[in-house]
Amino acid sequence: MRKIIALFITIIFLGGCASAPMRTNSQFASYFHEPGVEKTITVMPIDIKFYKLTAGGVSEQMDEWDIQSDALFRQAIIDRLDPSARIKVTVLEDKDIGSEFKKFLDEENGLYRAVSTSIINHTFTPYNAFPQKVKEFDYTLGPDLNNFTKFKDADALLFLSGSRTYWTGGRVALAAWGIALGAVTGVAVTPGSVLDWVSTALVDVKTGNVLWFKYVSKVGDLRNKGAVRSTVNYLFSDLDTKK
Repeated sequence: MRKIIALFITIIFLGGCASAPMRTNSQFASYFHEPGVEKTITVMPIDIKFYKLTAGGVSEQMDEWDIQSDALFRQAIIDRLDPSARIKVTVLEDKDIGSEFKKFLDEENGLYRAVSTSIINHTFTPYNAFPQKVKEFDYTLGPDLNNFTKFKDADALLFLSGSRTYWTGGRVALAAWGIALGAVTGVAVTPGSVLDWVSTALVDVKTGNVLWFKYVSKVGDLRNKGAVRSTVNYLFSDLDTKK
């Protein structure tokens, strides 16, 4: 039984990253390549939601894991997007975010999360994909995003959101028991799983248009520095800002 549980844990947690191509709009190809122009990219507050799922199917959000992971993601992004002759990377500090600014940021992160879900569903998921949306990638957060400049200067905002669910020991054991029972009866009954994912996008501040988008599923343990850096390195592997 212990071997079965160990095998099940390996299958659940060591699946690795499921890759997906990036999406770009028509503006992106030349966005960072205007002669003599340096673009400022501001990293938005990280919006990864962490959950603990019990054997009874109860999902509990774990805010303390959010805080831990946010710091890891911010540093990994800064390290990955080294300033070049074409970009300047800035990060929002807590001390610079007043109540009105925080409300605005929360609203825009919520909007991005909704747009991100639509992008994944309609340009990546085979049975939901709209070929025209893939060919003419024209998603936007709307012109109200330009209100960001009331608080801070930036040319583009870097959004990053996602969801990561961890099973409790009781749920893992329940699933392993279902597999063991299936080996005897021929019918395996296991609790349903939850999709883990992380998406990121560069969004033009003036127009609200999504310039570049990429996402990954089957992420590792995002409370861990190594897993976070691996995720960030994959997500930004083909983000061209330096040519």
